[in-house]
Amino acid sequence: MSAARRPRGVVFDLDGTLVDSMPIVVAGLTAAVAPYRRRPSPAAVLAALGGPSDACVRRLLGSRRHLPAALAAYLGYLDRHEGRIRPFRGAPRLLADLRAAGIPRGIWTGRERRSTLARLRALAWESEFDALVCGDDLRSHKPDPAGLLRIVRRWRCRPAEVVFVGDSDQDLAGGVAAGATVIAISNGRRLAAGLARRAAAVVATPAEAYARVRALVLAGAVD
Repeated sequence: MSAARRPRGVVFDLDGTLVDSMPIVVAGLTAAVAPYRRRPSPAAVLAALGGPSDACVRRLLGSRRHLPAALAAYLGYLDRHEGRIRPFRGAPRLLADLRAAGIPRGIWTGRERRSTLARLRALAWESEFDALVCGDDLRSHKPDPAGLLRIVRRWRCRPAEVVFVGDSDQDLAGGVAAGATVIAISNGRRLAAGLARRAAAVVATPAEAYARVRALVLAGAVD
């Protein structure tokens, strides 16, 4: 890739992409809805992700009945276990190197803004990102690309000039719909085949995704 075509910014999903939080998210959602329905499988919980917490809980419940109690239980679980969440190995170094190179960095997450800001403060990442779109900032949620496109417009660039890194089908679908250069992390899951074929790269782990970001953005080269 020539310098002229080098991507101009990088947007990350948060949970499962920059921070190793998905085991806690899955356990928390499972515990929250288990009193009101058959205990969901991990695959069912992952399939329900996307948007703010109340949307995820509602999908798992199948209705709004018991939603207030289940949502409170889930948010309480997250609060109690937030201190266990750590960045994936290599994430802080990648962010620092992007910052040093003058590359804008953004987050597009389904987490609510309150929870997202708490997580960023805990990691001392409050000033690490140039743009932040959370699950309750817009009326639509992933895979609707509106959140990612808001960041693209803020940076005054074309969608194809932005790399988006995520780890769910919702991330992949949203990034593809926006027209971004998508790096999808499978984390041992089978991504939707039709979507995976439209990603710039599908990798197994966050570390591999970070290496691909370096190749695309910092080194200006691809395999």
